Amino acid sequence: MTNLNRPFLDQSGAVFAGTAPPTLAQVRDRVDRELTGTKRRDRLSALDTLARVMGIDLRSIKAAPAAVRKLLASRNALELGLSEHRWRNVRSAVVATVRAFGVKPNASLERVPINQEWTMLLARIQTKHHRDGLARLARFCSAMQISPEAVDQDTLLGFHHEMDSGELIRDPRQKLKHTIAIWNMCHRRVTGWLDFALSSPFERNVIAIPIDAFPQCFQEDLARWREGLLNPDLMDPAAPPRPLKPVSVDNNAATILRFASALVHSECLPITSITSLEVLVNDIDRFKQGLRFFLDRFDGQTNSHIAKIADCLRGIARHYVHVPDETHDAMEAICKRLRPPRNDGLKLKNRERLRQFDDPRNVERLLGFPLQEAERGRAHKNPYRAAKCFERAVAVSVLLATGLRIKNLRTINLETDLSRANGRCFLSIPGDRVKNGMDLDYELPPETDALLREYLQEYRPRFPGAEGPYLFPGRDGGPRPSSTMANDIKTSLYKRAGLTMNPHLFRHAIAKIVIERDPGLAFTISRHLGHKNINMTMQAYLGTEGRAAARSIDRVLKQAMAHPQLPEV
Repeated sequence: MTNLNRPFLDQSGAVFAGTAPPTLAQVRDRVDRELTGTKRRDRLSALDTLARVMGIDLRSIKAAPAAVRKLLASRNALELGLSEHRWRNVRSAVVATVRAFGVKPNASLERVPINQEWTMLLARIQTKHHRDGLARLARFCSAMQISPEAVDQDTLLGFHHEMDSGELIRDPRQKLKHTIAIWNMCHRRVTGWLDFALSSPFERNVIAIPIDAFPQCFQEDLARWREGLLNPDLMDPAAPPRPLKPVSVDNNAATILRFASALVHSECLPITSITSLEVLVNDIDRFKQGLRFFLDRFDGQTNSHIAKIADCLRGIARHYVHVPDETHDAMEAICKRLRPPRNDGLKLKNRERLRQFDDPRNVERLLGFPLQEAERGRAHKNPYRAAKCFERAVAVSVLLATGLRIKNLRTINLETDLSRANGRCFLSIPGDRVKNGMDLDYELPPETDALLREYLQEYRPRFPGAEGPYLFPGRDGGPRPSSTMANDIKTSLYKRAGLTMNPHLFRHAIAKIVIERDPGLAFTISRHLGHKNINMTMQAYLGTEGRAAARSIDRVLKQAMAHPQLPEV
């Protein structure tokens, strides 16, 4: 994270800081004394409900934006045993009460007037909700006497700091992100807008130096290496036996660039001296120093990422640069020490997240999510939000039916991947688009097909980019970005169903739910998930079915006790 500019934040604090906040208990006392009628009743009820379902003492919670925001975000309606509608009303009443009786800033962003300079800039925006989206930033800058031309990273940090500490916004970080997005859209589309774009002040320091900053000869050598992997010479015994997937080559190229950048950052080599891949691997001490740069970032501890960097460079040293055997052997010894202990079983994080499905109610919530989200879409008055609900319904329904990886889900092509025959819908994805090269073929369940038909006819046309070929279109007509689609699914499942899920966990959840109900279906699940052999399924996807297996064995043993004679064949 970028460091906060302390003098700037002190200046901001002088403008916006208020008195010390009271507690929620003190706020409740004021509501009881000063309000009347239904407003008094509803506010007291909301505060009492909050204390009861959260199990908190109102005297221990400050009526300050950051504290209240953290409290309200810590649980969802299902976890608290409330309906979504009731929890939304409680949240709204608590927020309104804290705004009225909690900490009082000297100047609220909602009340600061926008100065003439910012008013003239916002007047260039034709769309009202885009003007409204920049109004909060304009008010902050007006109060701080910052002109539009002077907006920079410090401005954005101060803006976020004020929203976080002084405003009861549900997600200040997301509000900042949205503000930056609107500014940059205006930068591209609005005539007479300022000639610079904004970026997040919270982005982590990027290790990789842009490729075009390296000497041209290094860029050319990297391109030759790439070409040799993508189109190997069958007559070259040092070349790979078959072409590598572009995504694999791209990932390794990024690894090389990070390692080269690490040598520059650690002052091992000036960037002008990095003229070829050979420079990266022909000196064992240089190899060590580059790897130490990454180890230092993790307190000297290795991990799979660092081990991958070392193995990638060792492969280049052996197959592309052809270093002497003694150099390669030294590199191999280092690589062995950097590789973390192999874990062939279900990872601890996935095992912990799968425990939520020990509760049958959560299984029901997961499997019922598509139909419930579709109903929300049908009932929604906003056409775009209705379409988003239906998009989520279809995406989760397809995930449950197929266990697709997010990359394959987001790139489902209406023209090539979906087909119909005899009233049935089929999804086929060729192996060259799949992580392990396996062709994937599915028959979608009737419920999924019905949602898909309705989505394609009624809702998908409402999206920007719907003219493109993808089932889930991005704004430019390409597929939806992986991160935004994954986050949409994750957020909705938590908000609507109280489930902590990411798209890849669907693969593990399907295996758990099915195998725990029928342990004999392990091979079927393996094929369904597109694994090349059942060992992958048994090692990395199963591991929570022990209790189900024990129940099955107990049932067989009891049957044997009642009927000890083996049945005749």
